[in-house]
Amino acid sequence: MKNMFYLVIAVLLMGGCTYKNEAMNLPSYKADYAGAVATDKKSVFVSVIKDMRKDKRSVGYVLDDGEKIARLYSDVNFPSKYKEGLGYALNIAGFNTDVTAENASLIMEVYIRNIEIVYNKKSFDKNLVGEIEIEVLIRRGGEVITQNFRQKGGKWIVKSYESKDLEPFLYSLFSDSINDIVARLTRY
Repeated sequence: MKNMFYLVIAVLLMGGCTYKNEAMNLPSYKADYAGAVATDKKSVFVSVIKDMRKDKRSVGYVLDDGEKIARLYSDVNFPSKYKEGLGYALNIAGFNTDVTAENASLIMEVYIRNIEIVYNKKSFDKNLVGEIEIEVLIRRGGEVITQNFRQKGGKWIVKSYESKDLEPFLYSLFSDSINDIVARLTRY
């Protein structure tokens, strides 16, 4: 009976220290664009935003001694979040987004190629790194311009066993990628 008690205690202690893998959420874009502004009131129509990743739920993984011990996932509709965020940022940058494809001076297509966050349990170095890879096609008249954006980041966070603690990092990558897209669009 004494051995059974020790076994139960050991299981509870080890079970309490495992990674709680819950789906990550992504708050709405907070309209924090502070980049360049369009010099003249250009109109932009966002025709397509598509998530091209094979596994649309997966956003990364947890590493422990070089071994993937848990997958990070999200139920967020990334195309919808990007559409909303780009709309806000484009308006702040001085673009007119209330147009049809026929009336727009620029037509934009956005393709989400990759979202990957890696959390490892290092103690004194960056233990959270991530990358969002976006491809943007801009149509201006008969001209097609393809731009690739790779938003990278890394930081150290307190050892965490909750996927919710990684959400602010995902948001910062998301927000920075929108800001980069809009800032580059002001050059056209």
